[in-house]
Amino acid sequence: MKVLKYLQLPFFFNAGVMLREVEILADLHWRPHYQVKHYEGEWSAIPLRSIDGKSDNIIISPSNDKEYGDTEFLERSPYFTNILHNFKCELQAVRLLKLNAGSSIKEHRDADLNYEKGEVRFHIPVITHSEVEFILDNERLYLKEGECWYMNFNLHHHINNKSSIDRIHLVIDAAVNDWVIDLFNDADCPIKKEIEDTSRKFNVATTNQIIQNLLEMNTETSIKMANDLAKGL
Repeated sequence: MKVLKYLQLPFFFNAGVMLREVEILADLHWRPHYQVKHYEGEWSAIPLRSIDGKSDNIIISPSNDKEYGDTEFLERSPYFTNILHNFKCELQAVRLLKLNAGSSIKEHRDADLNYEKGEVRFHIPVITHSEVEFILDNERLYLKEGECWYMNFNLHHHINNKSSIDRIHLVIDAAVNDWVIDLFNDADCPIKKEIEDTSRKFNVATTNQIIQNLLEMNTETSIKMANDLAKGL
């Protein structure tokens, strides 16, 4: 089975206009990222959509029962609002994320944050540099200002800002729906890469070994458990 590793969408946005709106918000509203173990240096956010629309909340909840709403910062940002209107799907957290010059995000993965699991994250660079290293599953990606990308963040990734400028992205989290499915199958997408789902291979192999161990126990309960596991493969 193949999974989507990354995809450049057939959208392009005006980085200059985005940067002007960032500058209006930037003086007062950058908040340090709460995942302090995941980075070195400075990594911060401005929430444009957050849980309950709170402008002081940059925390993302994996729970589906959380209600996201526009913050006052989005209401002050007509171009960002216009950008979001292009995404005909349920929008969750939307943030401006800044990785300061000389800072880095350590290698990690965001479990189940991928298209196949029903959640997508789009990155739109506002300001970036050729010396920003964005590494996804051991492959360096080159994201240019104004482009829009989906990446499978269930894979290991890390970022090193080796440049002299602060890198800023607009980051959009959304739920997969028919619009997203059609978009991801659009032949006009400039760049698309799929890879084998090695995690599933590992899970299948592990499950088969568990089934074999249960069958060797040869009890009524273990045989039933083995049969139940086999049905899930």
